[in-house]
This record gives sequence, C-alpha cells and structure tokens, in this order.
Amino acid sequence: MLSEKDKPDERQFVSLRKGGVIRIINLPEARGKRCLETLGWLVTISEDGDMNLLHPFTRVQISLPHVTTFQYYHRKWITNHLSFVHKAVLSSHPEKSDDYVLVVIYGRCRFLAFWRPGAMSWAKVYAGTNSFYDIIFHKGLFYGVVSTGRVLAFDVWGPVAWPVLELPSRYIFQVKQPFIVESAGEILIVIQDASLPDFCDDDYFVYDDRDTSRVGDRICGFKVFKAFLSEEMWVEITSLGDNALLLGDNASISIDASKFPGIKANCIYYTEDSWEFYERGEVKDACIYYLEDGSRSSCYEGESFNSSCPPMWINPPSF
Repeated sequence: MLSEKDKPDERQFVSLRKGGVIRIINLPEARGKRCLETLGWLVTISEDGDMNLLHPFTRVQISLPHVTTFQYYHRKWITNHLSFVHKAVLSSHPEKSDDYVLVVIYGRCRFLAFWRPGAMSWAKVYAGTNSFYDIIFHKGLFYGVVSTGRVLAFDVWGPVAWPVLELPSRYIFQVKQPFIVESAGEILIVIQDASLPDFCDDDYFVYDDRDTSRVGDRICGFKVFKAFLSEEMWVEITSLGDNALLLGDNASISIDASKFPGIKANCIYYTEDSWEFYERGEVKDACIYYLEDGSRSSCYEGESFNSSCPPMWINPPSF
C-alpha cells in the first residue's frame, strides 16, 4: 500500500512492502499530474491531456493516447483534463508481456473505453449504459458496476467490446457509491450502506477509544456482497476473514492483512477522494471502517493537500 506525502518540487510516495519494510519513492515524472493506480502501475494525466503508464519503482513509462482521442471528448462538458479519467484497470502486468488491455472510466457520464499496445486512440466499450463507478479484471473479463449496482461483464479481446453477462442490482434506487473488487478469487460488491435513513447520520456508528477526531463526515457505512455469477445473485457477507479492502475513487484492492504489519483484517480502508469535493479545495482524508461493529477511525496522521491528486492506494509490488 502506498499513502501519499507531498513535497513542493516532486511527488513522493511511502511504500509499505511485505514484512513491514518502508521504502520512500520520489517521482518527479508524476509532478503536477493526476495519478490512477492499477497493478502497481500509475496512469498519469497532465493538465494538457498527455497520458502515460508509469511504474513507480522502475520508472519505466509507456505512452498512452491523448485525452482528445476519447469518443465524446469534444462535447462541452470537458472542464479539466486532470479529472477527465476516473479509474483505470490493467488486465495484466505490462512488464511481463505486450498482450494486455487497459480499460478506463472517463468523462462526466462515466463511459468505458479501452486501449491495447500500439493503438493510437481509445476505443469505446459498447455498454448500452453509462455511469460506471468501478471496474476490475477477473478471469479474462472486465467487470464494471454502474450507479444502480448493476454489474456488467465485457470481453475486450475482439475488435468490438460488448457486454457478455449482467448481474442485476439488488436495489431499486441509485446507491450512493458502488465498488467492485476481487478478494480471495471471488468478486465482491461493496456499497455505502443504502439502508440508513440518513446516509451520513453519525448516530448510527459505534465509537470507542480509537482516534475519530479526523474521520470525515462523508464516509458512511458499508455493506459487502459476494457475487454468484452463474446464479445471477448477490449474497451479503459480514466478514472479510483475514483480508482487508482498500477502496476509493482511485483504486479498489484486496490484500491479506497478515502479510502487512499494521493493516487490520476485516476492515475497509476508504479514501475520501471524490473529485467533486477535491476541486472545491476541501481537505481529503483516509479512514478505516471496522466491518465487525460499524465503527470508524482515521487511517494515518496528517492530511493531504496535494495540488493535483487526492489520496490514493497503490497495489503492493510483487517483488
């Protein structure tokens, strides 16, 4: 996991590796850019719309098509290149093979697009819908969850990407924030608790002696569901076992907490990184949600005031 620290002249990251080893990474290549994590790589976006894949440890960069090559780019709702792409997911590690695909959520309407090595522009995913909030790659397919909680699976290996599977939502109304994440080989759907009469009613939560002085008001409760794709159903689960989830607008990651000292099992680490609030200059934070009792606490000391990117999670390196 990487949590961001800021310096005036460059981007600095603190890497917590397996075994608790701390490593400081300075990335001048990411200075002033929006960063999105996928498989330990960063998709960087500059203010002028240039995009790259950057490996934070080897410093290798791979050029990506400019933001102007997205379909619908020239519609009038483009205001800021830094906030144009919301999430990015790789199918496999670029350093191991050129046979990979990068899928992103982009634009105000949150469309899907994909890119393969050698392509000069972003290709559209024909979803029949928009408002995608999260995406993952799982067993050869990309899975996206939309604002209502519906899950669609896509095959992007052919010339045209279409949905090949749909998992209906359990909810009639729009949920506040859906996430999709692979954990221990299973697909989990995580939503902010839609059963609360008031989404951010702090009276619902159990507080104890944990440090809650900096817990953001916009971070609410969560419900976790396991997806059974063949039966087209969700089943709520109340425990993550030894795993912990790292969620946010930047990335959705599951890790074995036993391999990372200081990370608590059966917890959801959640960054308050919605670009809507970030662009208004509001302070961002990262919090821990304890699935067992619904309590919350702050994730780390200090606050993020980075001028180009909210707090973010980075997948632990495999080495």
